[in-house]
Parts: sequence; structure tokens; C-alpha cells
Amino acid sequence: MKSIKSKIIVFSMLATLIPSLGLGILSFQQNETMISENVTRELRALTNYANRELDLWIKEQILVVRELATSKILIEGLSSGSQPQKNKFIKQQKALEIYLKSVHKRLETVLELTVVDIEGEIIASNVDSPFPVALSQNWPQDASVQGDVVGPPQWNANYATAILSISVPVLSVDDFILGALIVTFDLRNIQPSLKDKVKSPPGDVLLLDKDGVIMLASDVSIINADTPASLEPGALRRLQDNPGELEIFHGPRQENVVGLAYMSEKPPITIIANRSHKLIYAAWEQQRDLYIGLISIIIFVVTTIAFRMSHAIVAPLQKLIDATEKIVKGDLNVELTNTRRDELGQLTRMFNQMTGKLRQSQAEITAASVAMQQKNQLLETLSATDSLTGLYNRSKLNSIISEQLARYERTRRPFAVLMIDVDNFKTLNDSLGHVVGDEVIAAIAKNISQCIRNVDFAARYGGDEFVIILTEANVDEAMKTAERIRTHVADVYCSALDKILQVTLSIGVIQSESQDKSVTSLLSRVDSALYEAKHAGRDQVYCMQPPQSNGTI
Repeated sequence: MKSIKSKIIVFSMLATLIPSLGLGILSFQQNETMISENVTRELRALTNYANRELDLWIKEQILVVRELATSKILIEGLSSGSQPQKNKFIKQQKALEIYLKSVHKRLETVLELTVVDIEGEIIASNVDSPFPVALSQNWPQDASVQGDVVGPPQWNANYATAILSISVPVLSVDDFILGALIVTFDLRNIQPSLKDKVKSPPGDVLLLDKDGVIMLASDVSIINADTPASLEPGALRRLQDNPGELEIFHGPRQENVVGLAYMSEKPPITIIANRSHKLIYAAWEQQRDLYIGLISIIIFVVTTIAFRMSHAIVAPLQKLIDATEKIVKGDLNVELTNTRRDELGQLTRMFNQMTGKLRQSQAEITAASVAMQQKNQLLETLSATDSLTGLYNRSKLNSIISEQLARYERTRRPFAVLMIDVDNFKTLNDSLGHVVGDEVIAAIAKNISQCIRNVDFAARYGGDEFVIILTEANVDEAMKTAERIRTHVADVYCSALDKILQVTLSIGVIQSESQDKSVTSLLSRVDSALYEAKHAGRDQVYCMQPPQSNGTI
């Protein structure tokens, strides 16, 4: 009785839980998907805005550098470097340094201004030790084509900030390149523009250099001037490999964040927008906890009701249980007395009808048993064949060889064994794919079946190896069959590639001998013959002659 009660209770709980949990899980998944889509859209908007602002800022700085590069002082200073008056050049160099220092005072975003000649040598700078900016090997030829050169942004420990260098060629009045003006900017000036405080969605924007160091952030508290933060390499690699896709990683504030990356090529900067994972899913988790509490209350109420209902039903069912026990023991001559007119009475009537049907169905069950045996025989046949080629599998092959050895022991009528290996099949399989490889194996198996007699046996021994048992055949007949197989499969049509593939086979041939006492010894001998065929150069048949013969091949 207790088991029936427990089943009713469990059924009631499952009937309540399955739809409730199903709908709840579906609802939460949809909510989570919507949250993910909204966060993705907002973070993409952040990265796009930051990239656009960065691009505009760089273009503005390029215009500033271009304007400075047209200065008459720069042109005259570089022009004097090619003249023999060295004293005049030194004066011009001093004038350039004074000019660069005066320009530096007027430009708050500039850290360094450096002038180099056409050889890339520093002529003048506003600082004693300017930041080294390497020009290209083919400069100034590249400068005549590319014009402005924006260097990769990076963190500079001396200035404790991120810097960006822009190189602009200085042209003479005749449009000849005299040198270049290299201006190093402080990227902190773009920090307020990384995110619109009013219109931008919540989240932080990070600018990372090529080494993954966080150079700038929309929130200044993220950047530590002494030791700039950086993302863990694994998280950075996932973000860079999947630009625009959400990833969960450990953020610079030492908390889990949800973010995505945008890869800027000019200049090479990784822009990452992220938000706190906890803040994003706080409302979702609160709703989840409320849902779990509600489901718990519903389960308690349903369990209580189910318990009372099961107690009221169990007692009348005892008679049906006893009658069912008799049927289980094989007594189908069971007839219950029915005096009830409720649902249990209807159940009793149906039970009596069921026993009558059971008696009638015994004959049908017997017939079904016979049909099942026939199907089992079919399954037994399928278990002995290889699914790809339709040939016998290795287990069936061992059985066939054992039977042939037993027959040879009785009759002394020899049988021949061929072991076939597809030459260079691994190379073909690796280069053309497993689909083509399987098609080639199946085609070879089909050709082998066409080249042997109905009384012979063909089996797939391994991946690209086949074994053929020629019943009551000697080595001479086996050699003819082997050569016929080798030539027959030389050209295999591959439907996957829609072309004919050149396939060669190495075949080892042996004849059963008196020392063949087991399947292993027989297969070992034919495997040795196959090895000789492959060792001799492949695409050939090697026959291991019986002891009374004189030669091989």
C-alpha cells in the first residue's frame, strides 16, 4: 500500500513540476537571452562610440601635426642641414629646439615634439631624451606614398600614461622630403570622450595596447599609474578571437564581468566594453529565487492533497492487487465479483474483460514469439558483417578460418588466404578526408566481392586491410585471383570528388599448411607475405609458396 501511495504522490509532484519547471526554465532562458542580446547591443554601442571618438581625435591631432610640419622654421632648419655652413646649421638647430619648446607650451595634449632628418637622425626636440620612434626601413620612400604615420599606442612608464606618436614628413618649397616631425601625444586627453555620460549605456570602456595592457579607461579609477592593469591572457585571447561576441571574464576590478571587444587596425588598439556580471543578472537572480520559493509552496500543497487521495483509493484496490498477483503467477482464470457502481466498479469490470483478452492473446503472443526469433536470426546475420563494406567482420573471419582449418585437418584439401592492404591509404585519407576514404574502402570491397567465387569468403580485417579465404584452392589459383583483384581496383570512381582515383593494392598470398594450428599462426604467415609485398615496392602480389615448391612471387 505504501508503494502505491508513494507512486501517487510522486506522480502528483511530477505532474506539477514538469510543466511548472518546463515553463519556468523556458521563461528564464528567454529572459537570459534577452538580457544577453540587450547587453551585447549596448556594449557594441559603447565600443563603436569609443572607436569613433578615438578616430576623430586622432584625425584632429594629425591636422595639428600637419600644420606644425608646414612651419617655415622647420623647413629652414632642415634645409640648412644639407648646406656646408655648419655654424649656421647649429644656430638653426637651436632655433628649432626653442621653437619646439614654445609649441609644446601651447599644446596641452603634446608630450614631445621631435624633428628628424631624411636619414632618421634626431635634429631637435623639446626634451633632452625624446621617446624613440622607429621609422620604416624604406623611409622616406614610404612617406611619399603613405604620408602620415600613426605609431602603435603604448603605455609609457616615464610619463605614467598612454602615448601615441604621429609622424608627418616635412616638405621643402619644391615638395622634396627634408625630414619628419614626430609628435607624441598624451592619450589621457581622450579619456573624457570614451563614453557619453548622458547618452551612453552603463558599462566601462577599456583601451588596450598590443600587449594587453590597459592604457585608458572610461573610469579613471581603473588605471593605476604605477602598475597599469592588464587582462589575463586567456580572456584577452578569447575576446580578440571573437570580436563583437559576449565573453565572461575576470575584469580589472577583480570581479566577473561580461564584455566584448572591437579590434581597431589604425591604430592597432583593442577596445573592450564591459559591465559587472552581478549587476546585470541581479534582477534575474531575484526573480529566480522568488520562482523557486513559489514552486516549493506548490509542491507542498500538491503533496498533501495527493497523500489524502491515495489513502482513500488504496483500500478498495486491494482486491485488484490480489487478483493481479494471481495473473502474474500464470493463473488467467480469475473472475472478480463486482458490486460497485463507481469508478472502482468500472475498473473491476474492465479488469475482468482484460483477463478474457489475455487468454485470447496467448495464441497471438506465441505467433509473435516465432516472428521475433526470425528477426533475431536476421540480427545475427547483421552482427557478422561490416557496416561500411558489407563484408564479413573480423569476428566472423576468425570463425570462418577456424572452420576451414578444421576441414583441412579432416580432408587435407588446402585452402588459400589473401591479405590485402590499400597502399598509402592514410595519406589519401588525410589529404582527401574521411568521407572519400570510406567511399574508396567501400568501392574496393565491392570489387573484391566481384572477383571471388560464391564459395569464397571476403572480410574486412582492419581499417584498410581485407582478408579473403579461397576454399579448396591452391597458391596458383590464389595468385590468379589476387592479380585479378589488383588490376580490377586500379581505378576507383569517387562520387564525393566526381573523379577517378588511382588506387594500388599490396597482396600477400599463402596456402594452408599442416603447421597452421590456429587462426593466429595462419594470419601471421599471410601478414608476413603482405609485408614482403609492401617491402618490395607495393602494388604487387607476393606469394609464400608451400614447402614443396621452389619459389615465390
